[in-house]
Amino acid sequence: MNFNTTLAQRVQLRTHEYETFITVLLVVSIYFSTTIAIVVSALLGVVWLLSTQFIELPGTLKRNPVAAWALLLLAWFIFGSCYTSATNNDAFSMIMKYRELLFIPVLISFLTTERYRSWVWKAFFITSVLALLVSYLMYFDILDLNGQGDPCFKGRITHSIFISFFAFFCAHKAYNQQRYAKLYLILFVLSLYNLFFVVPGRTGQLIIVALVLLFAMQRFGNKERLLSVIAVALLVALFFNFSDKASRINEGIANTQAYLKPVPEQTESSMGLRFTFWKYSIKLIAEKPLFGHGTGSFSKEYKRLVPDERFKSTNPHNEFFMIGVQLGLVGLFIYSGFLGSQFYYAKKLPDKEKWLAQGLLLSLIITSIFNSPILDHTEGHWFATMIALCFSPLQAKNTSLISHA
Repeated sequence: MNFNTTLAQRVQLRTHEYETFITVLLVVSIYFSTTIAIVVSALLGVVWLLSTQFIELPGTLKRNPVAAWALLLLAWFIFGSCYTSATNNDAFSMIMKYRELLFIPVLISFLTTERYRSWVWKAFFITSVLALLVSYLMYFDILDLNGQGDPCFKGRITHSIFISFFAFFCAHKAYNQQRYAKLYLILFVLSLYNLFFVVPGRTGQLIIVALVLLFAMQRFGNKERLLSVIAVALLVALFFNFSDKASRINEGIANTQAYLKPVPEQTESSMGLRFTFWKYSIKLIAEKPLFGHGTGSFSKEYKRLVPDERFKSTNPHNEFFMIGVQLGLVGLFIYSGFLGSQFYYAKKLPDKEKWLAQGLLLSLIITSIFNSPILDHTEGHWFATMIALCFSPLQAKNTSLISHA
């Protein structure tokens, strides 16, 4: 009997190690290869089923409401396919684009111990450093790895989201005065420079400004908070007025001002198109406010309302509108519940996880305003993985002592 028990424990331990190893592979692949990320995410699902972890799903959802809200949103997308105006193929395709919501409870069930979480945090750290290093090597023409025109492996928006959160992570590690505090401080500075002068993605720039202010609120007293706000305001003002790298932000402000005139101008600019997408998305939501037009219906309904080819779109570049058009106010309520659960339960985490979870939530909210991060493959997988990593301590029985890379 003891032998059988010991054998079962060894098998379970080995299974958890394999699950964590695959999670580490997922983190790495998200940064560098969409194809590999798809394969690894499928492998995660297979391992989850073969290890019978799905039996524990009700318990995971009960202990971790963040996972419950994520799964509820995915379930509502599936329900939305029952009344959609889209074809079955379009509805199924949309459900698959939101499948990473399932990864949140799956990964949470894998990351049940401090040891396993530590492995994934180390993978996040190493991969982020590599992404930053590759960006600089491309910037100095030492490497030429893509044809997008920006010195980063992924797109400008995606890269800026990753690096802005990594800078926030490094700021906390440096402030903790750990053994490698100077290294984290250097990485923080390199990340800031990368965001504003190497790969100037407006989304990432807005996120890092918000995260720096959040960091001040989390770690400083009132006097230091005020000084931080003044310092950030001065640095942003200097950047706007004296750096040629601020051209995209200035362009966005000019586009917004032109669009908000009594007779909108520059409607085909980057921000002008976004405002156009949002305006018609609101009209589509107003047509069917409660349940929306159904899963996968955005493209068809938007084309019906806006036949002008200049303004065609399959994505409103706003997660709230993307969900609202398809699933109505009910869908928006569920997505808001998903965000709200992160806000509420982050406060129940130990300080280190709480601070990072709050920064991740702020990043997700800002990204959701200007993009569709859950819909988009890379951002969706990244946010799902990081949310699971930050909130997995809720799954553990003892969360009093938690540390990571």
